[in-house]
Amino acid sequence: MSVRPIHIAVLDTDIPCYPVYAKRGLYSSQFNVLLTAAADRINASKYHQHRASLGVKITAFDVVGGSFPHFESLRVTPWSPTENRAPGFPGPVDAILVTGAAAAVYDDLHWIAGLRSFIKRVYADYPMVKIFGSCFGHQLIAQALLASDKSYTSHGSSFKVTVEPSSNGHEIGMHPITLNPAFVLSFPPLARFTPEQPFYIQVIHGDAVISSPEGTITPGGHGPMLPEPWLSVGSSLKCPIQGLYKPGHVLTLQGHFEFDAFATAELCHKFANQFDWPADLLASHLKNIRRSVVLGKDHDDSKVAADAVLLFFAGEDLILSSDINSTSS
Repeated sequence: MSVRPIHIAVLDTDIPCYPVYAKRGLYSSQFNVLLTAAADRINASKYHQHRASLGVKITAFDVVGGSFPHFESLRVTPWSPTENRAPGFPGPVDAILVTGAAAAVYDDLHWIAGLRSFIKRVYADYPMVKIFGSCFGHQLIAQALLASDKSYTSHGSSFKVTVEPSSNGHEIGMHPITLNPAFVLSFPPLARFTPEQPFYIQVIHGDAVISSPEGTITPGGHGPMLPEPWLSVGSSLKCPIQGLYKPGHVLTLQGHFEFDAFATAELCHKFANQFDWPADLLASHLKNIRRSVVLGKDHDDSKVAADAVLLFFAGEDLILSSDINSTSS
């Protein structure tokens, strides 16, 4: 069977805190390991039979230092098994991945403005390229593509999308996330998640994407207001927008499928020093982080999230949801 190589440009927006960096390297290296493992799982899965096997190629870019993919390297035509590329070189960039960072998207840092402009141009001029962001990346993409002085209208109400400090404070560790059923339809690996069986990945953030006026996702409800065809991925008690999805084009997650309890705890200790947290607050956050270790694999769905992200990069979110709908009708 043919192999569908997915060339992902990972935009490193930070260096992991030293204990994590010393053990696992840059975020781009971590995503390489996790997405390659996701490809192996997907290729062996029942819902991927009779499709080209997926492969992963990561090219890392230090955007803080001003390094970005050349626009000439981005995909402009649909992938074909017969497309030619020089031996030893990856094909065109299929996807852009923006990592997490300690910075806030509203910080006055030169590289943030450059990254925002880059994402805007890729989105507008290269629709074949998928865009994904984690945590800071989620917020940066929301700011670049949705947040502006413009007001949107949905169901008779006007609203704006902003990125700002969360009024609920920091959300850290494993918190139950109720996935939006409309989002789940496009991703077979997520089908088992319901309001009664929430989704868990590590989260650690103090800022949030806000739709004002806000809403709360309920089964069959509209959730936070977003311009069509954008969807909220899901919600938690502290964060109504746990990610954004524009079918076939953009996907973001507020949480980190690339973090486990070790990585999140190390970053949490760094936050505690930065914000001078009292000992009891730090202990509470660490308890939430370690829920996945105490309660087992059912409280860490990072592998499922990685599978969904890679399917999105391959453009299979729309294909697979269409197949499921055809089978069930």
